[in-house]
Amino acid sequence: MSMKDIIDAQILLALNRKSFQKQWSRATVHEDIKSVLRTASKRKTGEPGYPDQVYVNEVEHLLILVEDKTNVTSHQSDPDVPDMPERYAVDGLKWYLSLFMANPIFASWKIVGIAVSGDIEDTYNHKISTFIVKDGEIELIPQINSFLDEKDYLKLFTNVNEEEMIERIGSSSKKINKMLRSIDSQKRPILLSALMIALFEIANSHNSFIREFESNSGGEIITKLPNRVREVLRSENIPEEKMNVILNQITFLETQLDLRSNNILRDILKELRDEVIPYFDTSSNYDIMGSFYSEFLRYAGISNVKNGIVLTPAHITQLFTELVPLRPTDVIFDPAAGSGAFLIAGMNALINKIEGSNLPDKQKKIQNVKQKQLIGFEINATMYTLSISNMLFRHDGKSQLYNLDSFSEEAKQTLRRLAQEGIKPNIGFVNPPYGGKETASDPTPKEISFLKLLLESVSDYVVMIAPLSTYFKDETIRNGILSQHTLKYVINMPADLFQPNAATITAISVFRVGEPQGNKETIMVDLAEDGFVLSKNKGRTDIFNRWPEIKEELFNKLENIEEYADNITCLKTKLKNGDEWLLQAFATTDYSNLNENSFENAIKEQLIFEARKELDLLEKDIDEVELLSILSDYYSMEDDNELEEVNESMEEDNENEE
Repeated sequence: MSMKDIIDAQILLALNRKSFQKQWSRATVHEDIKSVLRTASKRKTGEPGYPDQVYVNEVEHLLILVEDKTNVTSHQSDPDVPDMPERYAVDGLKWYLSLFMANPIFASWKIVGIAVSGDIEDTYNHKISTFIVKDGEIELIPQINSFLDEKDYLKLFTNVNEEEMIERIGSSSKKINKMLRSIDSQKRPILLSALMIALFEIANSHNSFIREFESNSGGEIITKLPNRVREVLRSENIPEEKMNVILNQITFLETQLDLRSNNILRDILKELRDEVIPYFDTSSNYDIMGSFYSEFLRYAGISNVKNGIVLTPAHITQLFTELVPLRPTDVIFDPAAGSGAFLIAGMNALINKIEGSNLPDKQKKIQNVKQKQLIGFEINATMYTLSISNMLFRHDGKSQLYNLDSFSEEAKQTLRRLAQEGIKPNIGFVNPPYGGKETASDPTPKEISFLKLLLESVSDYVVMIAPLSTYFKDETIRNGILSQHTLKYVINMPADLFQPNAATITAISVFRVGEPQGNKETIMVDLAEDGFVLSKNKGRTDIFNRWPEIKEELFNKLENIEEYADNITCLKTKLKNGDEWLLQAFATTDYSNLNENSFENAIKEQLIFEARKELDLLEKDIDEVELLSILSDYYSMEDDNELEEVNESMEEDNENEE
């Protein structure tokens, strides 16, 4: 056995001591990888070439390559001379990484390279360098100089700059929206979801659609799209009835002559593949599909709140998971799932609980979370389609998503059937549709009806974010709820939380299910700001990284209310029948900051409100310069009208005197 064989064996043994879901091998069976390696000779002759070790996890889209040399002097060539892939470990590794980086099939994969030289059993006589492929570059991770577990390699790709992600997703959504300007705004999200699904990589599949779409015409893509969507959804074991909800919505493409005759669909597929899909492989709670949906509606001049839909920011969905004591076995239910934001946050939180525990069979438990511990109902077919594609690229979590009216008999039967299968929700999260009426002419359920539904459906905790009116209207229902359940917390949220999509002022409530309120006290806190700043191109972002500190202070107040209670911004109180569930109902008015400016500002705010209401601008996103111009014209016109009325009155008086 040669020294090279011994080194190879040592490395393989060391890697196998670590935790990996799949087997390491040099002779990979993955067809796309084999295709790249058939011409990967380090001599650059076009002959086959193979790294010393290859690891493939198709589910996680993870590829790890190892290149080794027997002597540390062969670790890396001098940076001032051209690379020599045959002679040096790092040079050879970069050669292989560059080939995969250049192949569009692997654009969404997590690719890791490990260069090893010397005897790894000799602490002082070996080197290990770790690289990742990121943003089209091979990046050295200098702090990693040993072998890691698979989950740790995956985490190298989760530390994504969220500011950058939001900006790039926003840029793509605007670009795609403009490409689809000839398509009805309500149909754009459906088409987007179908194209996303079509780009999903099926394990052990030829994936001809992904390989061929760049050479297809618009008409060919439209023809192939339904079959491709069906192929992907079947590979993910989506039932026929769920599949048909999506397929029926894209039949409108058959009559879209403009899309058939140009390359718009091809360009959108490329944009999604290169700029959007890679971000789904992070553990971020950012609602990518919801972001597209908001942009599409805003572009058409429609606000989400007018549709009753207010999409929840990612830091709030994560906050929900921290407001209750989540356990790895919890089952989370969202009866107004929308694009799946709460289920994504819940899934990530449960997975983190499992990964940070000492539980055995962690991967099996994580799969159970994705397949059985997330339940979502969504009545809106478009939002349901978005949620399917949102969860698809997060590798499951869509198994218990249903296109159902949560108040229907079918929904009740679905919950009963799941319970018989051992899937019983004990945690409820909801951001219900806003503006429900429940009248003869408008039977849309009110926000508090969703709260009642959740309290009746889960066994431990319910967390809801809803407009302030939910907490002081419907007194009889509120009294009935407290006779059976405990209201633990009410947290007033920042007034601009949902900007620029809605001006709705909200509060979060947390309930302990099945324990009557009785004499238990409720903690109420005013979270006046979350540190997020509204910018024109990115929406609200935590540009100054203030949210972690603000959140920590919030939890300090919730856990140590006696220390922080000031009866103005936070307090603890016992609730009686008829009491409103809001801080404002119990807080002492704070006059300490009142001055002349306070009165002036209050008058100005009232004037702005009255003008926006009169001009039907309350729910429209208008920048300050434009608003100032509108207000100036409005009050100038009012002054002219008043002057005209005064002149008319004076003329009448003169006529009467004559």
